[in-house]
Amino acid sequence: MQICFVCEGNTCRSVFAEKLFAKMLKTNGINGIRVISRGLNVATGSKTNENVIKVLKNYGVSYKGKKAQKLTNSTLNITNLFITMTSHQKKFIKAKNVYSLGELAGGEDINDPYGKGYDEYEYMAQKVSKYLSVLINKLKNMKEL
Repeated sequence: MQICFVCEGNTCRSVFAEKLFAKMLKTNGINGIRVISRGLNVATGSKTNENVIKVLKNYGVSYKGKKAQKLTNSTLNITNLFITMTSHQKKFIKAKNVYSLGELAGGEDINDPYGKGYDEYEYMAQKVSKYLSVLINKLKNMKEL
């Protein structure tokens, strides 16, 4: 199974969600799920935001960053579940099984911290982490069935 986290530029929210969720899956002994991230409107040459790298380190994830990647038809064809950061972004993904993270976790959209101060990145990280924990618990409960 492949899960793809999606945001606008693939430099902040989706990268954070991808890397933290992969760590959470491993920590919880959940295997068989590949996690990736992509952006809807990726600027050429964009890289992972430095504040995201710092926030990931606070969550015990060592990560040096990557070049942002745009959501393509090939990704659409091989991904089982798409998780966007906002409900608005869902409209742009022409695939089955597209949900916003807030929708899956019973919360609200994840606002983009891009261009703001470090505190906004930390706030985004706390919210994403909380929602990902809900998803992990749902996956663990599914395994018990």
